[in-house]
Amino acid sequence: MKYAILTADEPFISLAELKSLLNNENNIYYFSGIAVFSGDYKNIARRSSNIKAIGEVLAISNDPKDINEVIRGKCFTIKPNVILRSDKDRFNALYSTATKGVIFSKKCETLDLIFTDGIIIAGLREEERDSKSLLLHAKKPYSQSGTMDAYTSRLMVNLANPKKTVFDPFVGVGSILIESAWIGYTCLGADIDINMLEKTKYNLKYFGYTCDLLQSNIATNCIKKTDAIVTDPPYGKSVNAKTIKIEELYEKLFSISSEILSKNGRLVFATDAKYDWRDKIKEYNLSIIGIHFIYLHKSLSRAIYVVQKR
Repeated sequence: MKYAILTADEPFISLAELKSLLNNENNIYYFSGIAVFSGDYKNIARRSSNIKAIGEVLAISNDPKDINEVIRGKCFTIKPNVILRSDKDRFNALYSTATKGVIFSKKCETLDLIFTDGIIIAGLREEERDSKSLLLHAKKPYSQSGTMDAYTSRLMVNLANPKKTVFDPFVGVGSILIESAWIGYTCLGADIDINMLEKTKYNLKYFGYTCDLLQSNIATNCIKKTDAIVTDPPYGKSVNAKTIKIEELYEKLFSISSEILSKNGRLVFATDAKYDWRDKIKEYNLSIIGIHFIYLHKSLSRAIYVVQKR
């Protein structure tokens, strides 16, 4: 049995990311801030955006004595984790009982001791999120106002969880392609603006990544097939209403997705939360898997749609 420590400020998006990467929703049990699941999975936390760590469960109980029976006499580096702040005092009272007789040393394996929803989870940490790569990607040479951050970009790629290829038809400065390439996917990007493509090319080269780039309008079907489309189309102030209507732009995205996605392939896209695309999506033989909302600032909340080809 495995446990996953989810990002506290986005627990439901974190859970959705975990479900997508596991390809199985039926064996996941959720506690506040923690998911417990079965199976032998590797590199899930490392490649994630919102899963902080994953490990092997040693014991789960509401009685600290049960936990102590499993870990007493063994050597650990212990990382206590109280998910709900209101439980901090209660956990402090249980901690000494749970860890009685344990040998503490930084040279030993890391033990997560988690208190949530009235239970204690003790587990050996196996892998952690690669936060260094996310912070590195945040410092790409070319950026601009409204550029999607590395955490959200990686999240969207993971929500798509393609077999091999990722296509971004609104590449911008390449945030989504950077995360796709880092994970190891074959990546393709398109944009109508040649200047944006040059910036994307420079950003990719800066990190040593390679993706195919095409100058193309969304109205032009420039590729034949892909496992996933992951994109951040222009919306709000970034759309020039004189040249294109936002409704037409998104409708064309849905149309192209229906044409080029492989069976069960996913379209993951971001949009201003004020728009509701559910009815329009269903017109194009696409099914909505989930919609997730991220607050950015007082004038914009972002909705991330996860859509699958039937």
